[in-house]
Amino acid sequence: MTVTHRVAVRPSGVELEVRDGEDLFSAAQRLGYRWPTVCGGKATCRTCFVAVEEGAENCSPVGPLEREGIEALRKPVDGLTRLACRLRVEGPVTVTKRGVRRRAQE
Repeated sequence: MTVTHRVAVRPSGVELEVRDGEDLFSAAQRLGYRWPTVCGGKATCRTCFVAVEEGAENCSPVGPLEREGIEALRKPVDGLTRLACRLRVEGPVTVTKRGVRRRAQE
């Protein structure tokens, strides 16, 4: 059985079931959502950043590459600004990110 954790995305109201060990960006793609990005999840463009509103204690630690990205955004590395392509969760989390939406059916 795969363990999943709920991530609510504001303001869209999207709820994602993120698998253990899976980053938020990859989970959104797997579930058919578009997440703003330029680099495609390589942590270089920083476009995927989110604001953690609730559940920061359920978020993975900030790694060196993510720390560099957050600093480049001129944001404090306090765990409340995260890159979705690096963020893994271990419990319920609520984030704010504009532009997250279902991909058009092809």
